[in-house]
Amino acid sequence: MDTFFGTPQSIAAMKRSAALRSLTRADPRFAYYGRLVALSRPVDNTADVLCDLARLQGASACYFFPKTGIGDLFQDLEDRGFSTDRHEHFLGGEAAYAAAKDALSAYSLPEDLSLCRLDENTPDSFVAATVELMEACEVMPVAGSFLRGQQGNGLCLVATGPDGTPVAAVASFFMHPEGGPHARTVFWGMLSTRPDRRGQKIALLLGAQAIVHMWQDKGARAFMTGVRSNNASSTALCNRLGVVDTEWTYAVCIDQETLGRASVTK
Repeated sequence: MDTFFGTPQSIAAMKRSAALRSLTRADPRFAYYGRLVALSRPVDNTADVLCDLARLQGASACYFFPKTGIGDLFQDLEDRGFSTDRHEHFLGGEAAYAAAKDALSAYSLPEDLSLCRLDENTPDSFVAATVELMEACEVMPVAGSFLRGQQGNGLCLVATGPDGTPVAAVASFFMHPEGGPHARTVFWGMLSTRPDRRGQKIALLLGAQAIVHMWQDKGARAFMTGVRSNNASSTALCNRLGVVDTEWTYAVCIDQETLGRASVTK
């Protein structure tokens, strides 16, 4: 049985999504990395599918949705009684891999930090402490099987301090359907750093480590993440690692009655 984290609303949504994923796994329309079943890219009836997914899960997203069409889509969803939200769709390919290698050559983690990767042998208490750090940084965690690398063909890296507690974390997972145009595009993000350790390039180095590992060891060829338009610090970090804004957005549809709140992440 999988482990889920966060608020009661988040846990309920992820449990519904995991159940839905068991039914949609073979459907080439859908993406998933341990949070919500979403559209991997727009389809002919994007609004209809987003509404159906939101009713079942509480919310859903469509990735690679053109910014030029977001106004019409959101108006349609809102006319049907749903709430909407968006993140700008940042993406990086070979340039991100090169930038990540450059960062790892130029900088090192502070000497008092150690780096570990969550797996099936990681104590539950350490996974819980990592999730606590993520939530303190307003990052919504994913299912435990993804954090431990048991699903998603990915990883969660954690920097720990001298006392063994998490200081920073990053995660990356495959999420798009095999055989589709984005099969080797992975989610990359969930970057979280304890406030007292910010400004030490820890997030930069963990983000770079994740990119290099996923490229070299897992065969990823593109890295995507969603960034709020007003999040200057995340934008700067992504740009530093060659993950940049695009013509697309994450188009999010929310059923507040099912989800129990107005935002997916809070």
